[in-house]
Amino acid sequence: MRQKSEVIDIVANNQSGQALVAAGIRKSYRSPLGPLEVLQGVDLEVQRGTILAIVGTSGAGKSTLLNILGTLDHPDSGVVEIAGRRVDHLKDRELARVRATKLGFVFQFHHLLPEFSAEENVMMPLLIAGADPASARSRAREALASVGLVERWQHRPAELSGGEAQRVAVARALVPSPELVLADEPSGNLDHGSAAALHDLLTSLARDRGQTFVVVTHNDRLASRADRVLTLESGRLRG
Repeated sequence: MRQKSEVIDIVANNQSGQALVAAGIRKSYRSPLGPLEVLQGVDLEVQRGTILAIVGTSGAGKSTLLNILGTLDHPDSGVVEIAGRRVDHLKDRELARVRATKLGFVFQFHHLLPEFSAEENVMMPLLIAGADPASARSRAREALASVGLVERWQHRPAELSGGEAQRVAVARALVPSPELVLADEPSGNLDHGSAAALHDLLTSLARDRGQTFVVVTHNDRLASRADRVLTLESGRLRG
């Protein structure tokens, strides 16, 4: 087990090319049989403009790790640094700002608001952050164009295919110009053709726009498109 000073030193020595650094991440939960240690000292570095795929069996703790990296959950111990700033010890208000400005999220289900158009769904993170509506609308259309949906901006989720709805979710994640996009089984609810198109999109966003992705997936095809693949096994990442 790393000493706390060693963990902090790893992050302190982070080079500017890293979008994300995590060191010594540990997380456990209570169970009837006692503490269940899901993460047992995870270390991770992700370079800007790359795709990292995290694979592993169900229940290995992949989503738990992603939630900690995305500041949606707190580690029991360890350090997380995003875009050169340590975030694991921040207060809730500061964490909310980090999520709004530095991070984007894509989940297995698109979670679009059904009563709003694609454009309005993509605008939502900017409006919540206090952006001017005209500016938010312009940036939302740019984000929709980047995922190939500029002509579908008026359509509501029910009027979109599954693949199109997930592309809107990607646009929503991209619209704040985040340092890092975290995706949890982003193609897990799509048919083969739509999944392949989404994989192409994520790859092109990383290559052409320099967008950084950390993707949890069971999809071997998506993992094969990543720059690096790590396996979460027995509470640790192996590559």
